Amino acid sequence: MSNNISTAGNFSSGVTEMMSQNTVQNGTICYLNYCGEQLDGIREEMENYIKPAWYEWIVIIIYIITFIVGLTGNVLVCFAVWRNRQMRTVTNMFIVNLSVADLGIIIICLPPTLLVDVTETWFMGLVMCKLVYFLMTVSISVSVLTLAAIAVERWYAICRPLAFKSTRKRARIMIIVIWLVSGCVALPDILFMQLDSLVPDFVSSLLISCRPGWDQNKQTFYQVALIVLLYFLPMIFIGFAYIQIAFVLWKGDIPGESKTRTVTASSRPMMESKKMNIANDQLAARRKAAQMLISVVVAFAVCYFPVHLLNILRYAGVHKSIPENGFRAYNYIAHWLPYLNSSTNPIIYNFMSGC
Repeated sequence: MSNNISTAGNFSSGVTEMMSQNTVQNGTICYLNYCGEQLDGIREEMENYIKPAWYEWIVIIIYIITFIVGLTGNVLVCFAVWRNRQMRTVTNMFIVNLSVADLGIIIICLPPTLLVDVTETWFMGLVMCKLVYFLMTVSISVSVLTLAAIAVERWYAICRPLAFKSTRKRARIMIIVIWLVSGCVALPDILFMQLDSLVPDFVSSLLISCRPGWDQNKQTFYQVALIVLLYFLPMIFIGFAYIQIAFVLWKGDIPGESKTRTVTASSRPMMESKKMNIANDQLAARRKAAQMLISVVVAFAVCYFPVHLLNILRYAGVHKSIPENGFRAYNYIAHWLPYLNSSTNPIIYNFMSGC
């Protein structure tokens, strides 16, 4: 997600160039040569500028649908595991934690992102500026670290079952650590986010942005660190883990388990045949669960790559050479995809779960 949703419209840039100083004429505060009714005209033009265009109403509708689907689906996931004690496995505990993070992304991050993308204005004040972006980074960090924790738990359960045994107590400890680490990662948002207005308060309270208050080099370093630590490295680590998991499962040779599944039913007594069927069923369930978890990881990687690329383009200054309409369209898509990911995860759980 972007820690700096910039306001880059034609009108806002024009206002910035036009209004660079204020003066006092006959006791009236002016901005350049604009006083009184002229300033009122500028304010009215700014108010018209932030009103949604026809294509932005399409964006609003898509966001509303995404919000409803994501909220409903993730609440149902949490409720299903809470109500059914048999579903409270270690893997499902991590999935619930992922759903909680997705709920945070949907509830806390989606509405401000939509509002800023459409109006190019931050309306919620300094406290919410710091809090929203802090919780946004925390939720994203929790999501990717939870996916990594699931990969570790599945890798041990399938590839090294005798070396480590996952328990719900260990899972709870790991979940707490994930949230603490995510909070530490997001601390700069609490400390350095600030409000930046393109025009003075006496002109208008519109076109205010919530952005980092430190210099550009530090922000670029922080953003690159987030991309590396919360996207590229976890995706590489998770990818290697699931490649080995898939190799073991589809080979059918899980360490520490009986080889009876490789024996034909006709060569063993009835009881041995039943054991073989149970073993085959367990293997099939594990394969299905692995397919589901791999799908979740792939969806995460695909949906979060565009927004990370957007941040790279913005902080490298490359976006200035891209046509404004094209960059604006890409901005809408890149900001929406993470919310699509959070809303579709429960659908993936439902249709592909083998747990």
